[in-house]
Amino acid sequence: MQARQVDDKPAYSVPQPLVTAAAWSWRLIVVAVVLAALGWLGLHFYTIIISTMVALLLAVILEPVSSGLTKRLKFPSALAATTTLLLLVAFVGLLIWGSSIGIISGFSEVSDQIYAGINTLIEQVSTALPDIGDQINDAWNSLQSTITNNSSQILGGVVAVGSTVSSLLTGFILVLFTLFFFLKDGRRLWHWMVRLLPLHYQNPANEAGIRAWVMIGNYTRTQATVALVDAIGISVIAIILDTPLGLAFPIGVIVFLAAFIPVVGAFLSGFVAVLIVLVNTQSLFMAMLMMIGILAVQQIEGNLLQPILQGNALNIHPLAIVLIVAGGSSVAGIVGALFSVPLVAAINAIVLYLRGHDLYPYLATMEDRPGGAPQDFLELREKHWKEFDVAIAQHQSPHERRAQKREYLYARVRQLLPGVKN
Repeated sequence: MQARQVDDKPAYSVPQPLVTAAAWSWRLIVVAVVLAALGWLGLHFYTIIISTMVALLLAVILEPVSSGLTKRLKFPSALAATTTLLLLVAFVGLLIWGSSIGIISGFSEVSDQIYAGINTLIEQVSTALPDIGDQINDAWNSLQSTITNNSSQILGGVVAVGSTVSSLLTGFILVLFTLFFFLKDGRRLWHWMVRLLPLHYQNPANEAGIRAWVMIGNYTRTQATVALVDAIGISVIAIILDTPLGLAFPIGVIVFLAAFIPVVGAFLSGFVAVLIVLVNTQSLFMAMLMMIGILAVQQIEGNLLQPILQGNALNIHPLAIVLIVAGGSSVAGIVGALFSVPLVAAINAIVLYLRGHDLYPYLATMEDRPGGAPQDFLELREKHWKEFDVAIAQHQSPHERRAQKREYLYARVRQLLPGVKN
């Protein structure tokens, strides 16, 4: 008789798609847990993380200034970093001083116009749309009475704002402190981080990090140039439309700062500018002219200036940028909107380099590139440890070092006073 074949396969085997899905699932769960832990740490060290990221962005912008002082004027690295930091503080101080003076003087000139303008707009809407107008009028009266009846709560809010300002001041000082060391010892700090990696990952990590630095630098400097052009253009248009200089200058500052938030920032700053012109002139026609002027400036910037300055440097589709900004703002508010695009752009540059697609091939032969001339990181590592053995490692015991110092002092004393004996 023919022997019956025995099937070793289980009667009810798990389908392969389910096995694959399960394997992916537990890995995704681990990733989600790690991300949740990082988010928890981020919430507890929020000020430190944000201050470090702001300092990093500023270091990207200011590093050419500091290195220029070192190379051309032969400044020591500490003096170059200090000078650059003082220039930054002076620039920020001028912006704050000019904006605050402008807002105070501007609103003192148009405060009555603002109140009258709001009432005029309500009357116009009430005449055109009686039902909606009555609702707006009731809401405006309710707002006024609410402000009057809740002055104590408003005062408490002012105190809370004062606490927030104190936190911002602390963060600002931390940014300056961190930025100083980024400018002075940035390359050493980066090399220290790379040396923490396994040996065979150090060279590609160093080169990928340099590409990310160049990417963020190109993005940030381009955004700063475009923001400056937008701010000047929109401020000039506001002045032409009879906006007081005291309010036109803060409009320019708002436009400049908001331009660092891609896509969304231009919309928000434009809305603020149109609103100020509307309230100041009490004219929908003037507000429409302001909106048309803003759109014209942004079209020139987006279709002419930005392609010339930046081209396709980010290598990210505009739709992806919008989604990145939206996701960043939903997770971390204004901070997420500000840092999401440069962070994703840097990650994109790193991944492309590690996969063999270098966005900046010229860096492979550029002698004065950020991060130093092209060199195998293993050579940098060996050089570092040789310097460590000579300058830092303690080859003598504390007793031997004290004895050596005594001998040196005795020798100096005998040299100066020959008659003195031990």
